Amino acid sequence: MFFDATPGNALGCRTNAHRHGWDGNICDDATSWKCGIDQEFRERYCANGTARCFHLHIFDPQAPCLVIPDSGVGWILRRNPHALDDQILLIWAPEAEEPGGMQGGKNPVSVMAGAYRVGEVERVEHRNHAEWRIHPYPDSWTCMGPLAIPSPRFIHLDGPYIKQIDRQSIDRVFDAAREEEIEEDYWDAEDRERLENFAGHLDEWLTVAGERLEKLRAESGPPVRGKTKKSNERGVQQRFVRTQTPPAEPPARPDPLVEGPCRESVAATYGSETLTALEAGSLTHSLVVLTGAEGGDKGRLALSLIEDPRRERTLIVPVSPTWRGREDLLGRPNAAGDLFEPTALTRFLYRAQEAWDRGDPRPFVVLLEALDLGAPGHWLNELLTRAEFAPDQRADRTIDLGGQAVRGRDRKAGSSLFLSPAVRFVATLEAGLPGGGLSPRLLDRAAVIHLAIDPRTALERSGVELEPEQLDALWALGDAAGERGARFSLRQARSLKACLERLAELDLDSWGALDLVLRQEVLSKVTLRAADPADQGVQRALSEWSEGPGKRLDGCRGAISTWSELLESGRDVRLS
Repeated sequence: MFFDATPGNALGCRTNAHRHGWDGNICDDATSWKCGIDQEFRERYCANGTARCFHLHIFDPQAPCLVIPDSGVGWILRRNPHALDDQILLIWAPEAEEPGGMQGGKNPVSVMAGAYRVGEVERVEHRNHAEWRIHPYPDSWTCMGPLAIPSPRFIHLDGPYIKQIDRQSIDRVFDAAREEEIEEDYWDAEDRERLENFAGHLDEWLTVAGERLEKLRAESGPPVRGKTKKSNERGVQQRFVRTQTPPAEPPARPDPLVEGPCRESVAATYGSETLTALEAGSLTHSLVVLTGAEGGDKGRLALSLIEDPRRERTLIVPVSPTWRGREDLLGRPNAAGDLFEPTALTRFLYRAQEAWDRGDPRPFVVLLEALDLGAPGHWLNELLTRAEFAPDQRADRTIDLGGQAVRGRDRKAGSSLFLSPAVRFVATLEAGLPGGGLSPRLLDRAAVIHLAIDPRTALERSGVELEPEQLDALWALGDAAGERGARFSLRQARSLKACLERLAELDLDSWGALDLVLRQEVLSKVTLRAADPADQGVQRALSEWSEGPGKRLDGCRGAISTWSELLESGRDVRLS
């Protein structure tokens, strides 16, 4: 990727909303105030007073600082750590209002948060990831959050996260901000002074920023450019258009499977042992298999490994029991044999190939849902074989799809596909035992991670506190019938949390909420056969549980009593 901002323009990036204007304070009532950060992260950290948010100190009067993960800005700063020095950086955020926070669903309107004149950029290394902290000059930043100024239109650069804004758009932002009047409760004299100072020096600072960009180009070599486009209807000169893409240096290796911004959330939700297993497994194997009991959130974990809210680098592939060969996964040549008909996965792999060839090392995740439904040894073999070769062994990582060209792609490119080293295969497996049903050959190529979560851990990670008697009831239920499906998982913990937060609306107490969730989501999965002596023993254990630890759970007691009558009459217990 090539950092090709135009001198005279400003840079820009997006942040999340913040209840107190990014002033260094954690948002009040963070669990219910939507800022754009994952709900579990807010519950785990913000609600408990742990300052893990990257966006917390952007306009902190004491020490303003914008944190960006390496996956967002490393494509610029790894090559030149001073590339952003003296640049004007505009920051915008999704519009948020009291009492709930973000408005407008998935694509809320963005408003200006503020602006920096970049003074210093600092790289911070952690155990398995790096981040960049961008500090403005002490007297060269301004917060515009309370003014509700619409964010400017931006121009994409080659890489992620950082955009650029043309000069007219910059002027419109600051003209609108200076004209805005607001109550002193939200906008005091110091805020106004910072804005006026920034706007007053804007011409001077943009000139310096442009000179630094010109110097950067001279040192790194400018891209080949064509003629400028004609002025648009407003008389604004358009930027130059690159007529030839400069060759990108291929990454030495792909980024880790779990991206920096996601590591803390994964560890908080699924445990540090799971995070370590994921990181180690993805380094040594081409396939990571997540297995464990139903409700263990395997799919949700797989989708939380990378920072990809628009699913541009994630593809979900539901496995079909009818798949028999490679063509079911990748596609096949048409009847005439000249064009290869690609699947969604093939198109996704081409996007990953193009990103790698641009120098982008970020992971592309293929989630194979319910791997055990098919016979993956037949249709997944070639992809896993190619994935085992080193990143620089391009010929060995290239798949001949068949046909003369691929439908929808340039015919001159042929029908070969380079499997990017950044592609990671993650699969979920609904099985009682790790690797159940998979061939030894496939297991040899896979890192199998078993998600075993006991009730106490599930409750803790979901932020649910129960009375000691209630915890004993949960634990004893698992002992009585856990092997028959009566398992309390993260999914049930979240359901219980939702009920406990609405006890008044549901006309329940905490025991009633627990009874409801266990009856609907745990006991409903139990199956018992009248002719099986072992199942008769499970029923006796459940009856003892209902008269002991579960005696205050009336709905569960009623269901178990009915089961006893069914089994005594020779009928099986099924999804009740």
